[in-house]
Amino acid sequence: MGFLYFIDIPINMALTLEYYILSENYRGHKILAAAAFAGVKVGERMVTLPTPDAYKRNCSPLGGNPVLETPEGYIFESNAILRYIARLDKTNTLYGKTTYENSMVDAWLDLVASETDPLATHVFAFVRSQTAYPADFVEVSESLFQSIDNWLETRTFLVGERQTIADINLAFTLQVFYRFATNAEALSKKFKNVWRLYNTVMQQPQTVEVLKAVGGSFGLMAKPKEEKKAEPKAEKKKEEKKPKDDEEEEDDMPKEEKKANPLDSLPPSKLVLDAFKREYSNNDTRSHAAPWFFQNFDSEGYTCFWANYKYNEENKMQFMTANLCRGWFQRMEGNRKYAFGVALIVGEDKVHELTSFWVFRGKGLPQCVTDVDDTELFNWVEIKDINAEKEKITDYLCWEGPTIGKPVLEGRTFK
Repeated sequence: MGFLYFIDIPINMALTLEYYILSENYRGHKILAAAAFAGVKVGERMVTLPTPDAYKRNCSPLGGNPVLETPEGYIFESNAILRYIARLDKTNTLYGKTTYENSMVDAWLDLVASETDPLATHVFAFVRSQTAYPADFVEVSESLFQSIDNWLETRTFLVGERQTIADINLAFTLQVFYRFATNAEALSKKFKNVWRLYNTVMQQPQTVEVLKAVGGSFGLMAKPKEEKKAEPKAEKKKEEKKPKDDEEEEDDMPKEEKKANPLDSLPPSKLVLDAFKREYSNNDTRSHAAPWFFQNFDSEGYTCFWANYKYNEENKMQFMTANLCRGWFQRMEGNRKYAFGVALIVGEDKVHELTSFWVFRGKGLPQCVTDVDDTELFNWVEIKDINAEKEKITDYLCWEGPTIGKPVLEGRTFK
């Protein structure tokens, strides 16, 4: 007997899945989270596992867990189960929206399995039996985190513009490092983009509910407070004042204070940009996020624009235009607090246009945006009445639709 979890997924009343995992198993927890995002009901019960020999013959050849029972038979390996559940996702986003995104999700599942999971086993070995870390653990783990951090520098998620099982899978592996690794705090501080992705996944309501159900938590493990020992006070020695050299005098010069952005002093608005970004990231765009935007838009606190690249006739290769857009977004990085944008490359590979839709805090084009060199490369047209162009704005937010007029080759979201 053992305490295990299971998932029931009725599909057309013909398919019910039972999913077994041992408690305190991050591979199981990530599947519970994926099931929650896919809208799958999750329960738990006491079950009796088959004998080891029967289990290996019928469920998992090496006797590992978790396994997934289906009418056709068992599925073993946690990533295979993740893929199975992602394909049941009604929103069709957990496994990516295109064949390319499907493959990129697979690539990240493979990378984590081959590079990140093996390091996590060293952490578990230390926690459970105080097995010493490999001598190069810190160096190897930081190198891996740096590579992932670089990838996330210009991306919200690992693949595309929506959370996928790639993000869920990585986040629950990172859970091992951030909760138990000896260099956890250093990893969280040094690699900000990885830490951001981890928290983005872990702070979703679905993930929080899963962690509550299994008695888990997320974030850095709190360190016990050490009692300070009273030490005898040392006599203070009088230091002789030394004449200041030129460098010290420069240090004493008053430093120029960072100028406050006037957008920060604007009156509160009913449209909270971060709230819209969450709605856009976590819900279907056409049926939920777009209507939410129009319902909450505040024309006194925000301004919308169309921005079209001035030199579209020079766009000859799609990948070069994509690089141009990526560099633009990188240079806009300091304005994320005040802006949201969708840029689309539309047309054909060798004849296409770069066009975009933007939402900015305040009235007109903010100074912090005009200060970005790329801004002058675009023709900006203010949208006076967003409801008059509701259909076109919605199509841009969805990256597809009749008002765009040309095939969307690819897109990028600034949020």
